[in-house]
Amino acid sequence: MLSGYFGLVLMRLKDLYRMAVETGIESDPRTKEEIAADLKRLEEKFKKMEEKEKKWFDDDSLWNPYADTRILVGDPELEIRSVLWGIDITPAEVLIADRLRERGKEVDLIIGHHPRGKAMANFYDVMHVQEIMLQRLGVPITVAEDILAPRIKEVQRGVHPSNFNQSVDACKLLDLPLMCVHSPTDNLVQRHLQILMDDKKPERVKDVMDLLLEIPEYDFAARHNAGPDLFVGDKSRRAGKIAVKMTGGTSGPKEMYEQLVQAGVGTVICMHIPDPHIEEAKKHHMNIVISGHMASDSLGMNILGDKLEREGISITPFSGYVRVKRS
Repeated sequence: MLSGYFGLVLMRLKDLYRMAVETGIESDPRTKEEIAADLKRLEEKFKKMEEKEKKWFDDDSLWNPYADTRILVGDPELEIRSVLWGIDITPAEVLIADRLRERGKEVDLIIGHHPRGKAMANFYDVMHVQEIMLQRLGVPITVAEDILAPRIKEVQRGVHPSNFNQSVDACKLLDLPLMCVHSPTDNLVQRHLQILMDDKKPERVKDVMDLLLEIPEYDFAARHNAGPDLFVGDKSRRAGKIAVKMTGGTSGPKEMYEQLVQAGVGTVICMHIPDPHIEEAKKHHMNIVISGHMASDSLGMNILGDKLEREGISITPFSGYVRVKRS
């Protein structure tokens, strides 16, 4: 933190970044000890690298366990008072930010949810957390790792040809700081919803959906024809054991449904689902409740947003982000 005018304490970009990562760790499906052990293994690997290899190494990964969360443009010492925060930051959103500045609005930083730049190029690395999520639900860790491995490679291949620096380049040209915060806020919505389901213990699938609709972000989505929906199963059926799947980068492997059923899971709540997953879930008699992508992203962002506002940061939402204040 830095002292501003009249003794006001201002948050620096690097402070905001650290806070986002630390908040994500507090809500991570893994324990802090498991995260520390992963970071330690990476540090040992780094020490054994040849010097010529180290120039390509992402130093942030030695303390930040989220490859999809990075400062992409801007001086880490920059003082932040006002942020423009959206779900997807494309060059169009960058131009909107620049136009707002021209009109006199203070925009110290753009925050995107979905990763861009080097955070997008390497975001598949966060999918390993799904191995632990499956283990917590009763799937043997050896099975979880084995079914995740080919899916992680598939996502890696899919990301590789992307024009990942497009928005980063636009921000550099217009001198607009940019960062992305993905897994930390996904962790927050994951924890929020799992605690809700564990606490309320909805009996039927309809009860699960009704609980979601009591949440302002999902209520807003429903009023705009994008609310929670049932993709597999029947609302009148018993929900059984409920697993929330909101974090871990992107969709996991379709083979997980067989393993989840064997572990006693009856209903999965997730943001979105690929078509092959739907057929697999049907085969194994699973209920699949889709909460909605933008609404779920907004929920996690709002929990972090409340924390940032308590630190004196002004937030302007855009690009699909629905701001709801809880404190």
